[in-house]
Amino acid sequence: MKKLVLSATLLLSVATFAQKEELKTLKKIYAKETISDKDLEAYKAASTALDGLATEESDKVYAKFYKTMYPTVVLASKGAKATMQDQMSLYKPEFIKEYGEVINETIEFEKKSGKKIYTDELIEEKNQFKQTLTTLALNLNNASKFKEASAFFYGIYQFDPKSEGKSLKNAAILAVQSQDYKLAEKMYEEYAKSDYLNNGSTFFAINKANGAEEEFNSKEERSKFIALGTHEKPKDIKNNTTKPEVYKLLAILYTQNGEMDKAKATYAEARKLSPDDEEIKKGEFDIYFNAGYAALAEDDKIVTEINNSRADKKKYDALMLKRKEMFAKSLPDFEKAYSINPNDANTKSILKMTYEIIGQPEKAKAIN
Repeated sequence: MKKLVLSATLLLSVATFAQKEELKTLKKIYAKETISDKDLEAYKAASTALDGLATEESDKVYAKFYKTMYPTVVLASKGAKATMQDQMSLYKPEFIKEYGEVINETIEFEKKSGKKIYTDELIEEKNQFKQTLTTLALNLNNASKFKEASAFFYGIYQFDPKSEGKSLKNAAILAVQSQDYKLAEKMYEEYAKSDYLNNGSTFFAINKANGAEEEFNSKEERSKFIALGTHEKPKDIKNNTTKPEVYKLLAILYTQNGEMDKAKATYAEARKLSPDDEEIKKGEFDIYFNAGYAALAEDDKIVTEINNSRADKKKYDALMLKRKEMFAKSLPDFEKAYSINPNDANTKSILKMTYEIIGQPEKAKAIN
């Protein structure tokens, strides 16, 4: 049975950490090449019982490992009958996240205990698992299955959030490409708050062979290539320099999804960071102008009713008041649009008319 984390040698050594019968049972079943339904029942029962029995920290660490790895045992029990869908079903976000956590906790435990017994193997297994997920994500991307690829990159981030911030960025980009804008909104919201964007850096160096600037996954990876002599002129760029673009994209997604208040607030944040960015300025202008214009959607209808009601003063006055209230409601959006772009002719015209209708002629005259 191919394991995701611990090698057979490692598993055989677990007994030196814990002698409880439940741990022995779990170790024995997990190491089997062929797992029966009876084995699955015994594994599940031992894992459940161990939750209330493990008292020593070492027992608790490995008890959690076995509990987390139960889905892999279920998959192994299917043997040659396991389908590709069975395998793919294992890589769910919840499992990937738990799997990454249990590896990190085991490594941290060994670091604290001063007994570096399994750490190197776990780190290697961790890297291999990330590579497996990355390969799956890239293959899905190449097949234009962007939503599925996004899910795998997000899984990589959940598996190792401290060092895989770039995978969260990839997940967000691919969610947009998939045209699932609700998913893209969720991804970009998380990316905007991430430590990778706010405090991380991206590492570049020039490839001597072709003169192209290339990006590296880490400073350590870049250092190896520079040491080999294939690259030169290293350059670090703070990821937070891209925050205006991230906020702009998030604001566009909010607009696409009809969340106008969030879109307005996000455009405001983007303009604080990059006040001279014309695309951000135009995006913010458009959302306010369109919001104001949408609030006047019934104006033609009301005007027609007003013209047809001149003989009925009560109805006429009620309609005039309704129109005034409608324009008053649109005023803040038009004023904001005008403050962003005071040279736009349409904005000046409609804002001037708005002031006149709501009874503020002095403000209307001030607009030229």
